[in-house]
Amino acid sequence: MKTNLTSLEIHYLVKELGFLVDGKVDNIYNPKKEEFVLQFHVPSKGKQILRIISGKLFYLASIKELAEEPSQFCMFLRKHLGNAKLRSIKQIESERIIEFMFEKEEKKKLIVEFFGKGNILLCDKDNIILSALVYHKWRDRDIRAKLKYDYPKMDYNFLKLELGDLKDLFNKSEKSLVKCLAAELGLGGTYSEEVCLLNGIDKNINPDKLGEKEIKGVLKSVNDMADNKTNPMIIYENEEAKDVVPFELKIYNNLKKKEVKNYNEAFDYYFLNHFKEEKPKTKKEMEIEKLIRRLEQQRKAIEGLEKQEAEERKKADLIYQNYSLIGEILKELKKATTKYSWKDIEVRLKGHKVIKSVNPKEKEIEIEV
Repeated sequence: MKTNLTSLEIHYLVKELGFLVDGKVDNIYNPKKEEFVLQFHVPSKGKQILRIISGKLFYLASIKELAEEPSQFCMFLRKHLGNAKLRSIKQIESERIIEFMFEKEEKKKLIVEFFGKGNILLCDKDNIILSALVYHKWRDRDIRAKLKYDYPKMDYNFLKLELGDLKDLFNKSEKSLVKCLAAELGLGGTYSEEVCLLNGIDKNINPDKLGEKEIKGVLKSVNDMADNKTNPMIIYENEEAKDVVPFELKIYNNLKKKEVKNYNEAFDYYFLNHFKEEKPKTKKEMEIEKLIRRLEQQRKAIEGLEKQEAEERKKADLIYQNYSLIGEILKELKKATTKYSWKDIEVRLKGHKVIKSVNPKEKEIEIEV
């Protein structure tokens, strides 16, 4: 099930959104905490609905979800971006980050991150943060108001990859080829598998073992993917939607496919027809689950107490049945302590038929009846 986007997929989605430029923001909605809907009016195109889910995906939707009470961040965006015109939309290098440039009285940037848990930020034209969906502090990065926006940068931009860059990456990498392409180049798992398959290279090979011809083959495949003719399709496996891709992939040759007019439309179709989003539980449902868990804990506790009671009753019955014997042992033991130390008693009782052990430190004996 498709739940997030790779850098390459963001690249192709952004390409299709160019027509939104010069469109005006009619309104901004906040159906869920991390989901925002930007409603545009685009000359000659009319109303356009851009759905953004922080850290996961974005696409042009055909319908608008019912929105709940807008959050403070949503109200902040409405204040600053309402009636603003979109002047540009771009992906930052090959990062999983999109930058929307808006203009009203002055220019402002809406930045959406699709890596990690994601984030949405509003910055001024100089990248100074005005507000953010999530404020956070990392060891080498800080997201809060009045600071300059910064992001973790990949060492290589696969959208403008050259032979020297690829050789340098392969010489440094300690990962397998497929993992190197996926994580260190940022291509993502699916497309890295495709590159290996297209070039007939074992995906588990260390990239520094590749020859010049193989490296050039990998470079060509990556460059072709970055500048490919789109042929969007939804991939099915066992009658369930498995993936949404911008063009045909060899790794999916044996799977069923549904071609769609454009990539945004493919995502819209997928979410309308296949995606099964787990509805958040109501307060009442969560309370019922809490009570069920408590009842189960109490049931187990009762079972434990019943078992303990049975064991203690068994011990009591044995003591009662051997009352005379135990009484005699205790009587003799009391006499012995007036003459001997507990250490001496331990030695003298070694091998006793009934007294199995003596603990001088605790002044205790263990008997078997």
